[in-house]
Amino acid sequence: MEEKLQQGHNIILFSNHQTEADPALIALLLERTNLYFADKMAFVAGDRVVTDPLCKPFSMGRNLICVYSKKHMHDVPELIEMKRRANIRSLKEMALLLRC
Repeated sequence: MEEKLQQGHNIILFSNHQTEADPALIALLLERTNLYFADKMAFVAGDRVVTDPLCKPFSMGRNLICVYSKKHMHDVPELIEMKRRANIRSLKEMALLLRC
C-alpha cells in the first residue's frame, strides 16, 4: 500500500458496519508502524458517529466524512434539506480526496 501511495494512487479499504470506535482504534494501532496512514486515513460513517453523545467521543480527532442515510433522510421533515446539503458536501470532500 505504501508503494501505491508514493506513486500517487488512492487506496480504499471497505468495512461494513464499522463500530464507533473503529477509526480511533485503527489509528492507534497504526501509529507505531505507519504514522502517515494513521494521520491521513479518512473514514466514511453515518451521522450517528458525530451526533450521538455516546458515540461522538470515539470519533473526535479522526478524519470523518459524515453521510446521512437514505433510509433515515425523511425521519424529521425539517432536517431533510440540511441532510441533503451535508451529503453533497461529503460527496465533494470525497471527490477532492480521490483526486490527490
